[in-house]
Amino acid sequence: RGEVRKLCKKYNLSVLSIAGMYPWPTKDRDMASPDDQVRKKAISYLRSCVDLAEEVEAPLVIVVPSAVGKVNPIDNFENEEEWIEAKKRAWLHAVLSVREAAKYAESKEILLAIEPINRYETFLVNTAEDGLRFIAEVNSPAVKIHLDVFHMNIEEADPEGAIRHCGEKLLINLHISDSNRRAVGDGHVNFRAIMYALKEIHYEWALTLEPLPPVPNPYVAARLKRYEALRDEYAEQCITQLRRLEEEIP
Repeated sequence: RGEVRKLCKKYNLSVLSIAGMYPWPTKDRDMASPDDQVRKKAISYLRSCVDLAEEVEAPLVIVVPSAVGKVNPIDNFENEEEWIEAKKRAWLHAVLSVREAAKYAESKEILLAIEPINRYETFLVNTAEDGLRFIAEVNSPAVKIHLDVFHMNIEEADPEGAIRHCGEKLLINLHISDSNRRAVGDGHVNFRAIMYALKEIHYEWALTLEPLPPVPNPYVAARLKRYEALRDEYAEQCITQLRRLEEEIP
């Protein structure tokens, strides 16, 4: 952590968010687990992310309420009705877990940003509307929403409308990649419309670049050394394309 601060000072950089890691399977990162010990460990992990954010002066921590890769509740169900009830229980577990972590975040003046993830990676919070409902139930001033263009491309019929619906008071972070999770311009996302919607809501938070190499597991893709040059190319292309769009939008 000291090294991060040292590098930020050396290169005149700021840490704008902490992305919590919630891989499945897990015994300590799933806030929707029916096991209270797993949830306690997940809350503790989230508190440690808040501590890290405070140490590196980042304003927020990104939170996925259930593990990434977990597409069903951990519960007993044999039919649709039982599955729905199991999901309701998981939802409540996650709400209560995030609410508990939010108390700590409030004390540190750090925000928690709930990230909706597409249905093929998680079963719990998939859309912006899901995220807003989750935030309302947590009912903490420290809990806001984070959106991801890649996931919105899958889940939202109107991604720009989702941005407007979240608005400037709740949307505090945005992950940027194209429809195929490559750099801006390599897929079919209408980034002009995305940028225009952000301007309409007076968005002033970060655009966090998250194009990833062609590897199924995003946590692995972000770290593989053989793709270091590709990640740099993606970043440069994203910056160039977004700056061009920013200049063109009145």
